[in-house]
Parts: sequence; structure tokens; C-alpha cells
Amino acid sequence: MQKNSPFYSSGFQSGILFTFFVVLAACDSNSDPEPTGVKLSPYGQVTSGLIPEPSGIVKSRKFTDVFWIHNDKGNNARIFAITGNGELIKPAGVSGYDGIQIKNSDNVDWEDITSDDQGFLYIADLGNKDSDRKDLAIYKVAEPDPLSAVSVKFEAKYPVYYPDQKAFPPAAGNYNCESIFWSDGKLFVLTKHESDGNTRLYRLDSLKTDKPNGLTFIGTYPAGGKVTGADCSLDGTSLALITYGEIRVYKSVPGRNWLEGSLAKLSLSPMKYEGVCFAGQDTLVITNEERFIYRVAVSSLKP
Repeated sequence: MQKNSPFYSSGFQSGILFTFFVVLAACDSNSDPEPTGVKLSPYGQVTSGLIPEPSGIVKSRKFTDVFWIHNDKGNNARIFAITGNGELIKPAGVSGYDGIQIKNSDNVDWEDITSDDQGFLYIADLGNKDSDRKDLAIYKVAEPDPLSAVSVKFEAKYPVYYPDQKAFPPAAGNYNCESIFWSDGKLFVLTKHESDGNTRLYRLDSLKTDKPNGLTFIGTYPAGGKVTGADCSLDGTSLALITYGEIRVYKSVPGRNWLEGSLAKLSLSPMKYEGVCFAGQDTLVITNEERFIYRVAVSSLKP
């Protein structure tokens, strides 16, 4: 696939055509509104049938042009390495390759993946659309070599919970989570709200494996929609969020209260975007439910 421009704009360039469609819409009050925002042009596509619905994505810190992804709920507990174009990376000569199995783990509802600077991946089993789960967890996995590994044991499993959640489910189903990122030695998660366009930021401050860890609540912030992915840049200065209709990038502030930092954003043509990660300081990689991969220049976002 051609490595074309990170995005292109759609819209009517002719005033005559614009007028025509305005009149047409006025005549048909039942017409759906014209989608707004930039329509992204695919950069690549996940081609392997082993990955029917990619969810989270993160760039490897160890291997060149390697991105780690995983399937959504209802699939085996495994991760996959792909190139920036979406091609599966696997060991040579292995018959019946089925991804890299995470031994003794369960994919109840894996929604995102991130990495730290010590060679570990973290898988967020935090999908909770009905806000009724009591078995939320984060898996810590030593990053495997995609050219040799077919399975790996997790290093730790951290059970987690939201101390402010008192009912299962609560009246407002806002304890779903599809976003995890690592910053300054800590893991952070962002909620995906079903009832509004906000998100809540939490930090994991304890790492107990024998009892649940209460997530530290930091604050509630407007997110412009349902947050479906997040990633922190490798240099730790920027945080990217993706929703079904917008990319947001926040700059760090003292104390790392990320969502109070300066904000740049880009409105997108609505689509079920599933994950986002930094591929470089000025490059974001985005995935969607249909397995397409997009690239967007951070410099194209506006305050």
C-alpha cells in the first residue's frame, strides 16, 4: 500500500455544489447530517486472519518497526507483532502459528496495551461496558522476541478496582476503560463513558498481586467523546487520546496532571477508532475496527 499523505480533507470545493446540497438537505428533513472532520487515508491494514478485531496498539521500544497489538474480548489470550504497515511478524518455520500466547491468563475483555522503559508490556483487561465487573486486571509481560516466541508467562497480574464505584452496575455506566499508558514510572488509565463525553483519569500507585489495587482518582475531564485509546510519547512530553471522532494531544505540565496540559486536537470523520500510539515524536498510529492503520502528524493538530 502506498505511504501517502497522513490525511486528506473532504468537502465541497465549489460554491455551486455547496448551495445545491444545502437546498437538497433543506428539502429532506429526514436526511442524515453530512459527517464532519478529516477523513483519514489508510496507511496500511492488518492482514492476518488471526487478528479479526485489533484493539490496543503500542510501538515496541526494543525492536525496529514492531508494533504490539491484540484482539478484543472473545478471543484467546495472545498478543501479536506487526509492522507499521500491518504485516504479521512471526517466527520462521513454525507451523500452526497462533500468535504469542500469554500463559495462564484470560482475555475477559482486553482493551489496550502499553509499555515501560524497562522492557515490559502491560495489557489492560479493563473492558467493562456494563460497569459490572469485579475482576478487572492488568497483566505485566516481559516483551518477547517476535521472531522466536510463541508463548510467554506473565510476570505479574495486578487486580484493580475503582474505589469510587459503589454499585455494580451504577446508574451511570461510566466504568468502562479502553485506554492505558505509562508515564514517570506509573500506569494510568482513562475511562470510556457511556453517558457523556467526559473521561476520568486514574493512576495505579500500588502493585499488589495477592489483593485488588485501588486506582487513585486524579480528576474528571472533557474528552470530546468516548476515549478508546491512549499513549504517552517516548520522551514523556505528550499524551495522545483517540475517540470515535477526534484526536487529542496534551503537553505535560508540572506534576503530570496530563489532562490539564495544553491541548491540540484534530476532528475526524466519525469511525470506530480502537487504538492510538506514538510511532515517533511527530507521528501517531491509529487503528480502527475494520483493521485499517492510519498515520497522522502531531504537527497537524491545532489548539
